Amino acid sequence: MLFLIIEMEITLSLTIGVMALLIVVLIYLVVISSRKIAVYEGWIIRFRREIAKVRHRLRLVDSQNLFEKDDDVGFVFSEIVRVIDEFDKGIQ
Repeated sequence: MLFLIIEMEITLSLTIGVMALLIVVLIYLVVISSRKIAVYEGWIIRFRREIAKVRHRLRLVDSQNLFEKDDDVGFVFSEIVRVIDEFDKGIQ
């Protein structure tokens, strides 16, 4: 009987120890993951700002509609604008 009680105490102690270790590891992983998420959010914000700047510059360049769509330069310009717009939609 005494042996059974001692064995149960050891098992309980080991279980509590393993659970405590598991909790510490999980908390560490959550902290690391949240830091990475903050970095990725910063990157996304910077990308969106840069895309907005590029879109604004392209609109300024073509504010007088100098690039006509029927020539090669106009076609390339229109495709650049389209790709930037699609990229911006993909980030949102």
